[in-house]
Amino acid sequence: MAWNDTEIDRLRHQLRQNISPTMRLSQCLSLAPYPLSAFQRNCSTRSVRIRVIICFRYAFATCITVAVVASQFTMFYYFPHIMYQPKVPIFIVILYYIVSILQTLTTGNMMIGCEQRRAEYEGYFEEVLHLMKETAHQPDCKTTIWYRNVTKVLLALYCIASLTVPIVMTTILWDIATIPYVMAQTVPFVVSSLILNQYFCVFVHLTSILRKMNERLARFLNMLPGSATEPPVQLRGKPLIYNVLGESLKLESSRLDQLEQLRLLHVRTVQTAGSLSEKFGIVIILIVIAAFASVNIELLEFYQSIKLGTLTPTTIFMKFLYAASKFSFYILIAYPNRLIQQENQKALFMLYRIKRISCSVELNEAIEHFISQISNLHDVHQACGMLNLDMKLISNAVAAITSIMVVLIQFSDTGL
Repeated sequence: MAWNDTEIDRLRHQLRQNISPTMRLSQCLSLAPYPLSAFQRNCSTRSVRIRVIICFRYAFATCITVAVVASQFTMFYYFPHIMYQPKVPIFIVILYYIVSILQTLTTGNMMIGCEQRRAEYEGYFEEVLHLMKETAHQPDCKTTIWYRNVTKVLLALYCIASLTVPIVMTTILWDIATIPYVMAQTVPFVVSSLILNQYFCVFVHLTSILRKMNERLARFLNMLPGSATEPPVQLRGKPLIYNVLGESLKLESSRLDQLEQLRLLHVRTVQTAGSLSEKFGIVIILIVIAAFASVNIELLEFYQSIKLGTLTPTTIFMKFLYAASKFSFYILIAYPNRLIQQENQKALFMLYRIKRISCSVELNEAIEHFISQISNLHDVHQACGMLNLDMKLISNAVAAITSIMVVLIQFSDTGL
């Protein structure tokens, strides 16, 4: 079915509403390619003006990355007392070096390599537009709207946190060391938070598409013969059934065709989510390791401040802000994957109910195929096949931080 310009514009407008604030801010900071067809429709990468802008973005990204590296060297060699306390154990210094290296790699990869990911961004938006077209007739539910507002609130909170560090450090130090300190700490934090906000936004959007497909599957279930003996699935809106093109179903319509269309759409959506996890994989691993080391540093320095009697309200506030903001990265990674898993579980629940009341052998075989495909899509929530991106990530991180903290505190108390 051919797309007309009006329909494409409407879908692009809806897509911009879902993820526009995060993507536009990312484009301004060279953390997302410019231009993108979903946001700058009439811009061509062949025009002289756009080429000049792209060259400027390359120069800007390179300068920022070099400035971060130079700031980290300056802090370690000239102002180490600003980075950590003079009597801090050597392993905390080593952790600082590890975090600095990981943050530099993340900043350089995401900023300098931004334009090389244009095809990946365009491919994602093209695929999502096709998926949105299949569910465009269905309105967003309250849950989807709530999560969309949450993404905007998260973006605002991270922006406030990014501005808090320079303001507080300038107020405390009033020293030239504030400049490299802010550059070394704030830029990597902004890069990591914006990249993870992009990840969170697109997964929330894909979850909304899966949610609409599950609503359609619920209507399919409620219209089956014999479904009256089963508890009805709660639906919002009018109890109508739509096919994949949004047309009302007739009684003689093929249920097998409808189920097959839903299966294909479901698999495409989940595979798109898996592709995103794979493309973000290396960066996610770098951010997870850096956040893990950063949280350990802040907690260890908090313990050292208590031990040395140097604990102040400002120290408590800054350590809590650093640790909480870095640990929140785990939530931005794990929670959207949990949303996808919840929608998959809802789909499996309804498919098993359909199978239980169905009398058709062909329909049961189609359901078995649908169920097996959803069950085999568990590996989409992994980063490079190494890290599981579900809610277990948070519990595993807490357990690992606690274990490492106990060991490092013992080393600290023995003077090593």
